[in-house]
Amino acid sequence: MKKIFAFVLALCVSLPLYAAQPEAVSQSVNPLMDCSEECCCDHEEDDEWAFWWEAGFDLASNYMWRGYDQSYTGNMFDPSFQPSLTLGYGKFYINLWGNASLLSDYKEFDMFLGFDHENLSVTIYDVFCGAGPDFGAQSFFDKEAHNLTATIDYTFFDRLRLHWATTFLHAADRLPNGKRAFSSYFEVGYTQPFGDVLDMEIIAGAAPWTGPFWMAGPRKMVDGAYTLDFDNQPKGFNVTNLSLVLTRDFEVDKVTIPVELGYTYNPTTNRHYALLKAGFSF
Repeated sequence: MKKIFAFVLALCVSLPLYAAQPEAVSQSVNPLMDCSEECCCDHEEDDEWAFWWEAGFDLASNYMWRGYDQSYTGNMFDPSFQPSLTLGYGKFYINLWGNASLLSDYKEFDMFLGFDHENLSVTIYDVFCGAGPDFGAQSFFDKEAHNLTATIDYTFFDRLRLHWATTFLHAADRLPNGKRAFSSYFEVGYTQPFGDVLDMEIIAGAAPWTGPFWMAGPRKMVDGAYTLDFDNQPKGFNVTNLSLVLTRDFEVDKVTIPVELGYTYNPTTNRHYALLKAGFSF
């Protein structure tokens, strides 16, 4: 499995060196900060620290995260509603994001504090989640119902993206000896644009060491239903996410309509997924 991951990683790294250089990848930019050479001179300094906001909504065929479906059943289809709201000031922002899955009754509410500057992105986020009645029964102010994770992303050549995430606070993020596991995940993604038609991203992601907070083993039967096995979690280095994603954004007046079609294989659980996502943002 490490050979598979190494091959995909090598592919991601080598593509920028051999691929033709089409038009630059369009970046998602705060409209209040976006200015051409013709207009930047007078307003660049003022706009750089302007307030801005963005709202959006996605409908996904499944809620996929790090190569796992968040219903943890291994099912390919579990429709999820995902609203979001972002409030920003210059390069800093606060993002509120939610998920409500239909078939698994899984719910989640995330709060992000982020910083974006050119090719660098840093976030600290908190997750509050649960399934069915357990989600409503939890107290939002119960610290054991939350986790705190820090991430850093850097993009080279506007194509090659490196991502690292480490969990610093979670009640269940401990090894059998009781020590904190600092569950982590790293990912390499390479984006190849095809003119104005679509973007294709190749992704390879893995756990660098044992991650009890988020990793699970293959499916097992519990009370007559399949679920992923958290009692026998994978140890050490494990590849969990090999994905191919096609995306295109449609613009209608001031509304952006992103459409995403993807395929994911999780070698750790030996599960395959097809993903379709569409939504809007303004």
